[in-house]
Amino acid sequence: MSIKLNVGRSEFYDKAVSLGFYGNDESGLTGKKDNVRKFWEEMSMKVYCRGLLEKIVKGGKKISILDLGSGSGEGYKLLTQIPPANPKDSVENDFLLTKSGIKEYLGIEVNKAMAEQGRLNYKRYSNVKFKEADLTEGLPKIVLDHEPYDMYFSSFSSLSHLDQNQLEKLLSQIFTHARKGSVMYFDVLGKYSPEWTKYWNKQDEMLPYTLSYLIPNTNWKKENLEWFLASYWSPEKLRKTIQSAAESSGRKINISFMTDRSVFVGRHMDTGLMSGKRIPVRYQVNRLFDYGFRGQIKHLELDMMYLKDLIPSNPEVWKRLFDYQIKWNRVIYILGALYNHKDEKIKRFIEEADIAHMSDDLKFLVWLFRNSDRFPVADFWSSVLGPQVAVVLRNIEMSYTEAVGCGHSLMCGLEVVG
Repeated sequence: MSIKLNVGRSEFYDKAVSLGFYGNDESGLTGKKDNVRKFWEEMSMKVYCRGLLEKIVKGGKKISILDLGSGSGEGYKLLTQIPPANPKDSVENDFLLTKSGIKEYLGIEVNKAMAEQGRLNYKRYSNVKFKEADLTEGLPKIVLDHEPYDMYFSSFSSLSHLDQNQLEKLLSQIFTHARKGSVMYFDVLGKYSPEWTKYWNKQDEMLPYTLSYLIPNTNWKKENLEWFLASYWSPEKLRKTIQSAAESSGRKINISFMTDRSVFVGRHMDTGLMSGKRIPVRYQVNRLFDYGFRGQIKHLELDMMYLKDLIPSNPEVWKRLFDYQIKWNRVIYILGALYNHKDEKIKRFIEEADIAHMSDDLKFLVWLFRNSDRFPVADFWSSVLGPQVAVVLRNIEMSYTEAVGCGHSLMCGLEVVG
């Protein structure tokens, strides 16, 4: 396969905007805003961002947000749709941060077409603005001349377009610009995702990446795909970069969390372009989340043994992947036991669950299945059980709070404490 490298990446994003991928489209089985993005990835981000926002949204204070690599403004929508931690609080207040609670949102975006799409998406919001600037050159003057922001935000690996030195410089500028109490959320591509096993032991600063998943694979040929360079991060490398940036800025930074997201449901599990093995598990989980499309549990069972040759050089990563695989498959097996009325197996699967909430989740799946007659729906699987199975699989991933770099994205939360 020959790679057509488009280092500037703007041409592909121009095409993506023209095809409507950055408008306010709905979720579905495929595409940029598929079900996994909406109900798995964005929900995971909301849960982690909630803890950061709770620190700055107090007493009805309006906050300012700087979105770095904002695209067409998806971050604004995500941050204003975070449910409260306590469900009781959602009776009168649907979300932690409301649109009226944002004093100012500024999106920094290198691609002109996406910035223009953002202005179109939010043309009715006077407090939402977009500025075209290249973050590889650091923070633009409009930001440096602005008062500190309450939240510095970047999502869906936008900062992986920067190399290590560029990210360190950007973080140092952010830490210098921020006030004590400012928070930051960002994510970058994980080094050890099973999506790109060919990269695990490569020492290159940046490696090829493609957004081919935006276009149905029936419409592209491998030899014509467009690629650009991106950075892939281990937790150790990211921590060192953050520490170095903090030291150069003279600020004290607390890492609130660093965790893996989309371990088995990353975009390129389905394409196999960077691993040589196509495992379309994301598509199957998309089907679980879809309320009108039946899933098939036989296609959800995972087998990561194709990674066995990488175990000696990456034992910690393998340990995490193998542990998650066991828990993942236990969910799939319990469904099979339910359908075949294997009560002893069901009991054993629940008792062997080694994290408390997983046992509760499995018990809930069993209760749902055995009480299906209580739900007035045409298709119990697609409307009730399937979506809940997907949520349980997501919850298992979120139970691993310490990152090893095995997710599609490595999520990080920071607080300026001094």
